[in-house]
Amino acid sequence: MQTKKKGPILSIHNLNVWYGDNQILDSLSFEVQPRQITALIGPANCGKSTLVRCFNRLNDFTPNFRFNGEILFNGKDMYKKKTDVTAIRKKIGMVFRKPEPFRCSIYENVAYGARIAGINQASQLDAVVQKSLQRSGLWDEVEPILHGNPEQLSIGQQQRLCIARALTVEPEILIFDEPCGELDPIETVKIENLMRDLRNDFTLIFVTNKRRQAARVSDSAGFLYCGELIEFGSTEKIFTNPQDTRTEQYVTGRLG
Repeated sequence: MQTKKKGPILSIHNLNVWYGDNQILDSLSFEVQPRQITALIGPANCGKSTLVRCFNRLNDFTPNFRFNGEILFNGKDMYKKKTDVTAIRKKIGMVFRKPEPFRCSIYENVAYGARIAGINQASQLDAVVQKSLQRSGLWDEVEPILHGNPEQLSIGQQQRLCIARALTVEPEILIFDEPCGELDPIETVKIENLMRDLRNDFTLIFVTNKRRQAARVSDSAGFLYCGELIEFGSTEKIFTNPQDTRTEQYVTGRLG
């Protein structure tokens, strides 16, 4: 469980991102507060996924990626030379649109992170696996088949398994990049309820192009359009009293 922190957990200052000569993000500045769900909304190809991949340094693997500006994680520049990138990725976990369980048992999928962290004693691993599966709302569903293949799970259960796997290393931030994109309405509700529960212990950043979902789930929201952050603020304000005409058009379905 995280210690309650004062001030923003992430601060983004004048962030610009390019892939080669193509500028993806243009002069973004905003702050992410701890123990909240921050939604990033906007139409497809507006830069949402590129932005969140900056937060855990996944863009480092993208050819021709370059940027300028500043991203502070707990007040420290995460792109400063000699930064421990592995530590960053441990502290900032990510759940993707399509769940990708490892090719091992349900148990080993969750235990993986604990083993990387140096936990190898069987009783400790059992405790970590159970806790993470309980947090993801999956324990009661998989306890009888814990050593079975995750392919027997529904796609929604596989997504919650990936969330449990991310939780084993006790991240400070969890990024959800379109986590319900492959799910049916029933499984989507389970993920939304889970995010609300996880907010008690973690900071969540949630990428979606589903306007109503962002309105239901998030505390704060930022609207991206053509690589620009058009507006950022409380979700209530973004959806009921936006300050920019483009935001108003987007949240009412007339743009994008």
